[in-house]
Amino acid sequence: MNNRWDYARQLRGLEDKPIQTVYNYVGRVAIDWNKIYTDLKDKEWRRVTWDNWNWRVKELRDQWPFAQTESTRYISKEHPTFFSDTLGFVPDEYQPFSKLLNDLCLYMPKDDPKLDSRTFAVKINRQMPGDMLWMHYDISPADNWTKYLVFLNDWSPGQAVLWGKDAITDWKSGDVYYINAYVTPHGTVNCGKEERWLAEVRGLEVPNKKLNLLTTEQK
Repeated sequence: MNNRWDYARQLRGLEDKPIQTVYNYVGRVAIDWNKIYTDLKDKEWRRVTWDNWNWRVKELRDQWPFAQTESTRYISKEHPTFFSDTLGFVPDEYQPFSKLLNDLCLYMPKDDPKLDSRTFAVKINRQMPGDMLWMHYDISPADNWTKYLVFLNDWSPGQAVLWGKDAITDWKSGDVYYINAYVTPHGTVNCGKEERWLAEVRGLEVPNKKLNLLTTEQK
């Protein structure tokens, strides 16, 4: 199977099921957006292609996001999306992001032999105007991780995040969403004029701890 979409749906028994839309708004955490932007904007960011995106699952490195059809065969596998893998430091140890992990009660099991040294609990997606990310399913070394998406800066017109059958807009800095990214296809688009910064925070849940949220009401 040469594409990630069909592979993921087959792997999880979703072939004959309607598109799943499993996510929910969690609340808002404290984010120092000005510090994050000032500290990171001039770091070494890199654009990734679909095969780089699949580095965790080596045998799937050459997959296409969708099955090749008369339409998709003209589409490049390149994803014009910036990621934080090469910022010159470990994201989990950067204070604003270690605070995020603490607030959301997650940790990455670093002693897990299935994990690559580049498997961080916090990854930043810096999406530029005109960029998009294919709809896809997550494929990770383990399916028991919890995944939150944390918006770092306020929404700007032209930006949207797509989850299953829904499209999300008008978020505020610090808004947190839970998504089951293993059964819910998701993607993003920025056809506006401002950058969109998003933190993907994932890992195992710390037992018996309560999330440190500013509010659980969406405004």
